[in-house]
Parts: sequence; C-alpha cells; structure tokens
Amino acid sequence: MDEKTRLAAGIARHLQGLGYDEKRLAEIAAEVEILNNAVRKAAAGRLTFDDEPAAFASLMSREAK
Repeated sequence: MDEKTRLAAGIARHLQGLGYDEKRLAEIAAEVEILNNAVRKAAAGRLTFDDEPAAFASLMSREAK
C-alpha cells in the first residue's frame, strides 16, 4: 500500500469510521488527488493565503458552472 492509499485509509477509518478494501482505497486516493489538483489549479493566482474563506467558496461555485 503506497503512502497516499494509507492516508486515504486513515482518513476513512479515523475520521469517518469507514473501512474499505485496498483496491477501493487506491481508487479513492487517486480520485482525491485529481480533485485536489483541480482545486489548486482553479485557485492558483486568484486566491491568496489572506483571503477570506468565503472567497474560496465563491470561486469554486463560479468554476463549477
């Protein structure tokens, strides 16, 4: 099990009380990586560390349309 899959397993188990087999955990890790990269790309150059949290939600809402 690679590091990303172990991380997905830990989050599922400890934060959500869910258990998955290793194959599904690997799929979840890959899906999360894709989503994370898309969010980071959408936010790059548009948001700064000091922006209000609402700015992030607003940006994601605009980009989803």
